[in-house]
Amino acid sequence: MKDLVKVRLLQLGALVCVLALWALVTAAGAVSATALPGPAAVAGALGDLLGSGTYWQAVGDTLDGALLGLAAAVAVGIPVGLVTGVYAAAEESSRLLVEILRSFPVIALLPVFLLVLGSTPGMKATVVFIACVFPILLQSQYGARSVTPAVHETVRSYRIPRLLRFRRVILPGAVPSVMTGLRLAATTSVLVAIGVEVLTTLPGIGHMIMESQQGGASDRAYAYILTAGTIGYSITLLAQYAERRLLRGRPPARAGEAA
Repeated sequence: MKDLVKVRLLQLGALVCVLALWALVTAAGAVSATALPGPAAVAGALGDLLGSGTYWQAVGDTLDGALLGLAAAVAVGIPVGLVTGVYAAAEESSRLLVEILRSFPVIALLPVFLLVLGSTPGMKATVVFIACVFPILLQSQYGARSVTPAVHETVRSYRIPRLLRFRRVILPGAVPSVMTGLRLAATTSVLVAIGVEVLTTLPGIGHMIMESQQGGASDRAYAYILTAGTIGYSITLLAQYAERRLLRGRPPARAGEAA
């Protein structure tokens, strides 16, 4: 408990130092107020936005696209990852395709999606899906492969049916890795949704950032940027909490092990 309090105090101290440096730089005029407004101005703009329906509409539009794309990624990534993790033939046959598809930077493909799907909420959800499905798929695949050969031999020796084997052996063993993939994808979904909004005319936080910047309201633009960061951090905390509750003392898988 003391170690946790110490860590939190160090984190809070680092945040205070950053805010103080920010205020000092802007007060000294080292950077123009248009490029970098002071923290007091940004806080005031954020306070005004919190009482605005436009602000909450933008947040809702961003979350709608992020959650829709993430849900589709979960629906595809977990089953495909588990199947390819269990069956070597499925993994080997799909490996080249997966490696090629996940090598494409999803934002670079945005013009293609705009051409095919148009500037629609469905296009935003599709881009989020592409960005999120591979972390989930690969972590699920790694989790399915983490079941030891001894366990597989024991299950086969007792002639346990495949469906029961999957439910009682494969799935519980894969849960830590699956949760890691979900945590990574959840944060990515919001960031990608905002990125799409910045580069298109789709409504949301990203669009409001660009609109505020073009209108000369840089303090409002930074307020929306802080909102985006807060949403991403909140999602990370919620995912970590859900992971701890679900695993109940079991150590979570480390991110990147499936890469």
